[in-house]
Amino acid sequence: MLWPEAQPLTDTLRVNSTLTSLDLRSNKHSEQGRDWAIAETLRVNTTLTELNLASNRLGEGEGRSIAEALRVNTTLMSLDLGWHDLGQAEVSALVQAWGSKEGVIGGFGR
Repeated sequence: MLWPEAQPLTDTLRVNSTLTSLDLRSNKHSEQGRDWAIAETLRVNTTLTELNLASNRLGEGEGRSIAEALRVNTTLMSLDLGWHDLGQAEVSALVQAWGSKEGVIGGFGR
């Protein structure tokens, strides 16, 4: 389930053809146990190259959703995931999903 407040942003990013950098730091929109709207968007967006999601209270469910999206996203080059409640399993899944892509994924500390 996606959180309803994110639907306009998600809809816009799905059809976006110009925005390459997005800073959503400190929005704290996450809710434990829900699939996260941005992860769903990352699956289909082909222009976003930089995304800052620091300080959004991401938890295990969101970490897994983002990791799954990263497996199919080919354009993202920079992802900041600082200051979250991600466990070791989610961090490992994110790093594995990022794989050998060029660019930077980081900020896993609190």
